[in-house]
Amino acid sequence: MRSGWAAGYFLVAIALLPLPARASDPARRVIVVHYTPRDRARGRYQYVPFDVPAGTTRLTFGYAYDRTGGASVVDLGLFEPGSLDLGSKAFRGWSGGERKTVTITATEATPGYWPGPLPAGTWNVALGLYKVAESGLDVEVTIETEAAEILAKPLVLPARPAEPLRRGARWYSGGLHIHTVHSDGALTVAEVSARARAAGLDFIAVTDHNNTTHQTEAIPDDGVLRIVGEEITTPGGHASAWGLGGIRGDIDFRVLPGDPRIAELVRAVNARGALFSINHPSAACAGCGWEHAVPEGVMGIEITNGNHAEMAQAIATWDRLLKDGRRIVAVGSSDWHRGANPIDFASVRVWADELSTRAILAGIRAGRVVVMADGRTPPPLLVARAGRRRAGAGETLAVGKEKKVRVDVTLPVGLLGGRVDLVADGAVVATRPATTRVRFERDAGPDRYLRVHVFAADGAPRAVTNPVFLERAP
Repeated sequence: MRSGWAAGYFLVAIALLPLPARASDPARRVIVVHYTPRDRARGRYQYVPFDVPAGTTRLTFGYAYDRTGGASVVDLGLFEPGSLDLGSKAFRGWSGGERKTVTITATEATPGYWPGPLPAGTWNVALGLYKVAESGLDVEVTIETEAAEILAKPLVLPARPAEPLRRGARWYSGGLHIHTVHSDGALTVAEVSARARAAGLDFIAVTDHNNTTHQTEAIPDDGVLRIVGEEITTPGGHASAWGLGGIRGDIDFRVLPGDPRIAELVRAVNARGALFSINHPSAACAGCGWEHAVPEGVMGIEITNGNHAEMAQAIATWDRLLKDGRRIVAVGSSDWHRGANPIDFASVRVWADELSTRAILAGIRAGRVVVMADGRTPPPLLVARAGRRRAGAGETLAVGKEKKVRVDVTLPVGLLGGRVDLVADGAVVATRPATTRVRFERDAGPDRYLRVHVFAADGAPRAVTNPVFLERAP
């Protein structure tokens, strides 16, 4: 085992087919590797090395294994020559279980992988052992290299529409967790953008699993802001990073549950000026729920992606963090992949100065966020008052000698007819019918934060505001 990140591999057979007479023809190698559950326990990520000769201009690799009954599930990725340690700059892409074959040249690549030069040396196919059958499995890795005459040009990302797309302070509607063909989504960035626009969204964050290669697609100037993101898919939970950008600017994901290096991963995101937010912390699928610590630098948490059964647990996790003094921002998303599922269920409203990446991220960072069940309904307006002082979602209200804190909620037509709950320090303390104007009063005392939840007449959640934080004034 080379390191904690470069787990050992077990070679069963290597077949090297003879090189053709012309150097421009591909050389094909087949490597068969056997893994057992014990191998998975020793190294969740396994690496199969292979050599790329000088002058290679096209690399094609693929893998195959017995997928019967889902007893084994193996993910696929690639590293060029270089370190295999956490944070390695040698990472060239990841497709999980979506693709059986990948091709990379200097100018083009299969979605999920970065095009560019193919340096000579030892490369590594990365295999993520998500599940391994009790009887073990054989993984057949196929490598083809070709030295064709192509014109290699430096990779330049397509131009993006000039920001801001719109000016003026307002609530902007957005989806913060969206997948495309660059991971396990069904649509291109342009197609996803069109669907988002039809749903009433002003912005989306494209968060493909473990890569940001969606940036290589041309971006239509259709009025929808695209924020460069990534869903960091670790074996101990998933998280979104918003605001990355740059060629091969992906964030490493190979952090196991309980590994303290989750803090390094969060710092790497923050160092890029991006925001780190935990996704679906209570999800039931293996490796989806959050099993890591929550280090400093974690900015947000996804309290819903449309799954009401998991929402109560996610909100409880959020409240534990808030009561510990962590000002974690709640967001909601659709985690959209494909099909007829609404891309705006759930979504967010962010109060921002303009429709730009900078302004939207600043609004999220400040907690000026309301989680909504659709993309078009205006958000509830929450204002807390102590004397002449007032504060809204994400802000701090200084409470002096006042005996009461008043909370006023203004609801749009789309949220009328159900109920409004006032939540103080994680507990529902009052409920009112969802009318146009709702007022609550609290004794000025031990409360550390207040927020409201809005429900439809059938009990379905419609809106959750971020808190107003209360502090004692001198």
